[in-house]
Amino acid sequence: ALLKVQKKHPLARVRVEMTKEKKQFITTENVPKIPLIEFNRKETDWKSLIKEELCKPFDIFKGPMIRVFLIQRENISDVIAVFHHALCDGLSAVLFLHDVFLFLSNPDMPVNPYTDAPIFLKLIKKSILEIIRKRELPDWFKNKEHLNVKLKPPQEEPFPQPDFAIHNWFFTEDKTKKIISLAKENNISVHAILGAVLLEAFAQEFGTKEGYERILQSPINFKPFLVDEAKEYFGLFMGILTVNLDCSPEKTILEIAEDIHTKLKEKIDNYEPLGGYYFFNEYLLNDIEDPELYYANRPSRPMNYDFSLSNLGRIQTQKKYGNYEIEKVYGPIFSAIRGERVIGVATHQGKMFFTCIYDKDCFSYDTGSSIIQKALDIFHDIIK
Repeated sequence: ALLKVQKKHPLARVRVEMTKEKKQFITTENVPKIPLIEFNRKETDWKSLIKEELCKPFDIFKGPMIRVFLIQRENISDVIAVFHHALCDGLSAVLFLHDVFLFLSNPDMPVNPYTDAPIFLKLIKKSILEIIRKRELPDWFKNKEHLNVKLKPPQEEPFPQPDFAIHNWFFTEDKTKKIISLAKENNISVHAILGAVLLEAFAQEFGTKEGYERILQSPINFKPFLVDEAKEYFGLFMGILTVNLDCSPEKTILEIAEDIHTKLKEKIDNYEPLGGYYFFNEYLLNDIEDPELYYANRPSRPMNYDFSLSNLGRIQTQKKYGNYEIEKVYGPIFSAIRGERVIGVATHQGKMFFTCIYDKDCFSYDTGSSIIQKALDIFHDIIK
């Protein structure tokens, strides 16, 4: 099944090559098959395995950039898929696993491979692309700010080995329905409700010392802006938005949620994340002589937000694939380095599944548990 999925999706069978000009490109030639590594329940558990694997780099020049694990137990087993984030986003990871189980349950199903790897800029709907191209060039391009980076030879540094903490929990179908109903009744998104509750929990934990203006980061799915055939493509089709919110004690959860909904909608309707990514991909490297050295010297994105809420919404996984029944789906879980905190949400078969990952240098496991308990208490209060 893994081999068939690798044949179907070009980006599931790629590695990186470097040109003489030090520009990287991907190729599907001479790429090994995706490894499947098996354990029994006495050897490890899924959280320990994920924490270990997130600290292991991929050999991008050898490939593949995906690893799959099976932890076998008596009645229910765990399947863990680890992807290089340059390869795909959370929704594409779901698509990958969906296809794996389709092929497992139906070995005679034809593969119907896609011939070419999807190129993001060529997939944007023409009407949207015309709007973006007519906009004023971003300041970084006009002022050539990106060319002012001092290029120093990269230092050999060990791959980060953070001490991750991972929490997970889920909501029953009844509780999930109540959250969805609350969002509909107030004409706001479920994402806004989730963000408001979780931000309020952070505000209760840290507001006295840090203040009550909190910042939410939201990954945004680009596929609604792309041509229809892109819906079934495996790849990286997302951008990042951040919004500042007033979470002072006098603010209600619904007021915070409405603020999140309004601010995110305004940015998305303005194609704000998409436009930035278009100009970045189209122009950034035009005047860069040594892309590898340039990227080695680019400053990292500042960790200036409370957490990133990676909410996949209602995912396409089925309850059953032949003899295989999918009971729980946890993810996406990212390698949260440099002080990041990432909360992943996936709604599978009417239930919401949550994960929260952070480096223990951010705060202790007890503090993380306290934040989550505060959030659970708030959820209980708003959906009685």
